[in-house]
Amino acid sequence: MRKVISPLLVFLLLPLSVAAQVYTWKDASGKVHYSDQPPGDKGQTTRTIAPGSPTVEDSAPVRKQMADKRLDASQKANEAKDAAAKAEKRRLEDEQRARDCERSRIDLQGIESGQIRFRMGANGEREALEDASREAELANVRRAVDVNCSPRPAAKP
Repeated sequence: MRKVISPLLVFLLLPLSVAAQVYTWKDASGKVHYSDQPPGDKGQTTRTIAPGSPTVEDSAPVRKQMADKRLDASQKANEAKDAAAKAEKRRLEDEQRARDCERSRIDLQGIESGQIRFRMGANGEREALEDASREAELANVRRAVDVNCSPRPAAKP
């Protein structure tokens, strides 16, 4: 028990030894020196430096300033995360738009080539497109190409 108390006592008394005396003096060349030992000659001044603790008046503005800095940093981090999420969403939309454009162009080539085109009927069987339905399908595919392959509209501010 005595061995435990000795180190504990040392750690408790250690902060009391923080107060120190500091000696300042100028040498012949005018250089200022600081030391905890007196220089041994005249022309010295002595200061006692005590461990300082901020007063309540000093610490409240400092705490507010630090809280404001943390809040600003948090807001900037959230804004950066939102911007990254928007950029990722836009990139994914652009990739999907490019795939849809390619698919629409391939469909348009197939219809314009004159190949026989089929669609699934209500009963699940293939039906060949007739002239009227072929023209309607051609108009639909052309609209799809216009929508999917046109430049993206400008972002709204």
